[in-house]
Parts: sequence; C-alpha cells; structure tokens
Amino acid sequence: MQLYILRLASLIVIALVYMLFDVFNKRNVPTVFAYATLAYAAILTALYLNFNLMLQSGAIALLVLGIGFVVYKIGQIGAADVIEFAALSMILPIQQMPILFSNLNQFSFPFIISLLINTGIVALVIVPIYYLPMAKRKLKKPITSFVEKRNVVLSVFLVAVYVFFIVFAYYVARLNYTGVLILLVMMISSALVMLFSIPITYSMVKYVGVEEFEEGDIIAINLMEQKDLKNIKSRIKNFDRLVTSNIIRSIKEKKIKEKFPLYKEAMPFALPIFIALIVSLLAGNLMLLILRV
Repeated sequence: MQLYILRLASLIVIALVYMLFDVFNKRNVPTVFAYATLAYAAILTALYLNFNLMLQSGAIALLVLGIGFVVYKIGQIGAADVIEFAALSMILPIQQMPILFSNLNQFSFPFIISLLINTGIVALVIVPIYYLPMAKRKLKKPITSFVEKRNVVLSVFLVAVYVFFIVFAYYVARLNYTGVLILLVMMISSALVMLFSIPITYSMVKYVGVEEFEEGDIIAINLMEQKDLKNIKSRIKNFDRLVTSNIIRSIKEKKIKEKFPLYKEAMPFALPIFIALIVSLLAGNLMLLILRV
C-alpha cells in the first residue's frame, strides 16, 4: 500500500514538474531531468519484484518510446513529451480502479492507454480556451473575419455527427448522463476548433530567422507558399517540419535569410498531460466512463 501511494505521488510530482518547465521555461524541459525521470521510473518498476510485471512494464515503455519517436520525427510531439509518457507508463503500468469510480471496471488496461485517451480529450477542450483569446490579442482583425465557408460547413457537419452519435448511443446503447455531458463538451470544443482553425493556427505561429531556431521546433510548412517550400527543399535536402541541428546548420551554411513560420506559441503539451493524469487517477479511462462498459 505504501509503495502504491509512492507511485501515485511520483506520478503527480513528475507530471507537475514537466508542466512547470513546459509553461514557465518556454516549453524547454532539461534533458537531465527527462532522463532522470526514466531512470527513477525504472527503479520503481524494479521494486515490483515481479519478473512478469517488470517485463510488462518495460515492454509498454519501449512501445511508447518507439511509437513516440516516430511521432516526434514527423513533428507532431516534443521529445520531452515522449519521455514523460514513457516514464509515467513505467511508474504505473496497469490502470488501477479510479478513486471516484471504484466500481468502474478498467479491464486491466495499461495505464498509458487511459492517459493518452484522456490527454487527447483534455487537449481538445483546452485548445479553444487557450488559443481563441490569444488569437484575439495577436491578430489585427476580428477572428470571425478569418472564418471561411469551408470552416462553417465542416463545423456544422461535425456537430451533426456528434448529435447523431449521442442520440444513437443514448437510446440504443443506453449512454449515461455523464457520457452525454462529456460528449457535449467535446462537441462544442471540436466545433470551435474547426470553425476558428485559421486564426488558431496563426496564433501559434511566429515568423523567425534561423538565429531564433531551436532544435525540436516545428515549422508550419502548411503556411509556406508552395514555391517557397519547393525552393527551400531544393537547397536544404533534409528540410522538414521538425527542426534539427542539421537543418539549422544547413540554413546557416547556405546563408538563407528568409523568415520561417514556426509554432513558437504552441500550447505547452505537458499541461493537458498533467490534467489528464489527475483525471485518469480520479475517473479512469474517460471512454469507459462515457460508455460504462
């Protein structure tokens, strides 16, 4: 029991520190701290003194690191986020019964599954709350002026899909009221993100020269003109979304002075991870809570 409490405390403290670095240190998590959390998580795994559980924990962490590395290389997530997920998965390999819903079966799923699903849901809810006020401050025109007909159509279609699913699940699958509430919140957030996707994207981006590049930055290639993108790729063979030391060196060697759109104002991803961690411990996997399987 004491070891389990230590694991819970470790989860919260580590996720909290990652979040604080992400929020207050310009989304930079010290490499030493990141690898230290992996080492600490490995020690807690060893304390199970159960070979099968240790093997399972290690296998889950390796899978997280492997898939996470691929997602990182294509510029969709930060390296520190991948390491954080791996460390948290080792500290608590299996989802335990949630504190608030102790009768809700978690089917012995890996804890990382609950954490990833909940992080996605939390991030979806936070995105409009975080970015829309930022876009309103940063952009010189009203954010409604960026809304195109395509955004309206897609937003309405998305709402229709949500409504159909909620009604179907409520009357056929006996969706509970908690599930209806969660899905309604997701529907509103999804619609807002779709409707204001253009100003949200612009609010994340800052145009900077190579002197402000940092390894791990993400280039908003979708905001670059096709001719400019084609030109830069012909000059920088390894040019892609993810900023690497090789890209920075190549741009400097070629003496390219152009400014590039980088996601310098992106939401600190460790924030939804921390919130999702608390949700996972209190309520378990939100998808199981919605469906009450």
